[in-house]
Amino acid sequence: MDENIEIPEAMAERFIISYYYVSPQDAERIDAFRECSGDSEKTLITQYVRGWIGRNRDYYLELARKDADAREISFREWGEIVVAQGIEALPPYKQELNNIPPSPLRDIVVAPSAERKALNYISLGKQNLALLRVGVHYDRDNAIGFVSRIVKEHLDRNWEKLYASQVEAEDFENWR
Repeated sequence: MDENIEIPEAMAERFIISYYYVSPQDAERIDAFRECSGDSEKTLITQYVRGWIGRNRDYYLELARKDADAREISFREWGEIVVAQGIEALPPYKQELNNIPPSPLRDIVVAPSAERKALNYISLGKQNLALLRVGVHYDRDNAIGFVSRIVKEHLDRNWEKLYASQVEAEDFENWR
């Protein structure tokens, strides 16, 4: 082994979220896919959140830049504070923040019949962590509601296209 190889520091950051809410139907879908894929529930929820941020990265980056500008701090300083300490640790706004575009999750509602599922945390890269925190802050929801809505949106959009056929293929009778 080459002793000069530098091993990078662990890159993932933990986003603490003790639980989320999911409809009984989506809980069954997650369990079914978890069983056939071998992925843990935490891994699946982490993937859904990463995917959401990735698809909406431009929106959340614009919002983060506007937030940093309104607080009159550099974007780098903004990111360092948000990753290490959270939105609450940022300095106060020095100017009004106007023209906030509506949240991409604005029309997603978790069913009243949703059940609580334990989670503990998800692992995200630094930028994804910062963008998730800014998303929660400006969405005016808490992290639990925000992540719950991401899970619902993901399964509504992808169950039939991506997951159902894999679950059905666990039964050899369904192979096509």
